[in-house]
Amino acid sequence: MNFDPEIFGEGFHRFVQMEIDLFSIPLGIIFHIFTLIILYLIYRYGNRYRKLFSIYFAFNWLFLFGYWGVYAIIYWSKVGIPYLASYSLTPVLLGLIVIHWIKEITKPKIDFDFKNIKSYKFIVLLIMIWGFWYPTYIYGQGFTFSIKDILLSNYGLMPCPTTMVVLGLLTLKYPNVNKSLYNIFTIYALFIGTATVLSGWLPDIPFIILGIYSLCLIFYNKRKVLKNKRINERSQRA
Repeated sequence: MNFDPEIFGEGFHRFVQMEIDLFSIPLGIIFHIFTLIILYLIYRYGNRYRKLFSIYFAFNWLFLFGYWGVYAIIYWSKVGIPYLASYSLTPVLLGLIVIHWIKEITKPKIDFDFKNIKSYKFIVLLIMIWGFWYPTYIYGQGFTFSIKDILLSNYGLMPCPTTMVVLGLLTLKYPNVNKSLYNIFTIYALFIGTATVLSGWLPDIPFIILGIYSLCLIFYNKRKVLKNKRINERSQRA
């Protein structure tokens, strides 16, 4: 069996629609409401609520791993082995994300002090809003923009929009974050986001943009650290 992008795109859309039918009410609504509450708490009170933040998103990604990881393997194996093979990276990344969320609960590294954030970083708020809203997309037809998607979108139910919100938030604080988790999110955005867009799933275009931006931050920070290290070595030798 040869890989057909159209079959993959149609299969992906059916998989998404099946999840919406099963979980959008009430679980999807709960994910939206809880996220708004937790984002308010960390914005208002900072690190006092970062453990709650990690526990909540660990639970959210456990759900995502269950549906988009475990069940997805069964689903794509029935479609065909080439499609399962092309999807195989997703369960691996989701499993790693869950592991690192659990580590973040026990050894918190994310700093939620939002003072003194450089103004240009707030551009990611646009992508965070897009991920939370995540307008309904009918494969092969286009978007259906509706205010109801503020509570009924695929956010919380799909890894891509959920990652847009969390990766965007962590980008505001980078490099004062859990860098292992940040790196995995960046890989997810670049590889999985690109794969879904190429299959015809257009809502993830901002996801790729966020992934590119976060990758640039990673490289910039590494270059800055190396530069400071060289300066310190020179000063010690002087």
